[in-house]
Amino acid sequence: MNKRILVRVGGIVAGAGLAAAMSMSPASAATAVALHDWGAGAVSTDLYGVSACDNKADNRGIRTEYITSNGGRDLVGDANGSASGCGSESSYNGYPIVQLRVCARNASTGVDIECTSWYSTL
Repeated sequence: MNKRILVRVGGIVAGAGLAAAMSMSPASAATAVALHDWGAGAVSTDLYGVSACDNKADNRGIRTEYITSNGGRDLVGDANGSASGCGSESSYNGYPIVQLRVCARNASTGVDIECTSWYSTL
């Protein structure tokens, strides 16, 4: 059984960006998390795919940080900014992704602006 969780954090989610995050792979997203209308991150239903989508040209870079079942940590960013398409990858160490959060960083200074809480994918 596939479960779908949509968490809205601190504002209205831009539909196109969240739709892009949720279509990151052939499987639909099991968990999608939005940070205001700035961007969103998602983990696929098989728990091995992760994406980050930047929704606005606002000098905020969006990344999805994740933790795998063996405690490994990594992140994926949206390298093309708010242009069409999202950043995505498979779990860097081959273990399922058990937690994620979405963060925004000032693209000029490299300083984090805000992150969501950590969300479980299980």
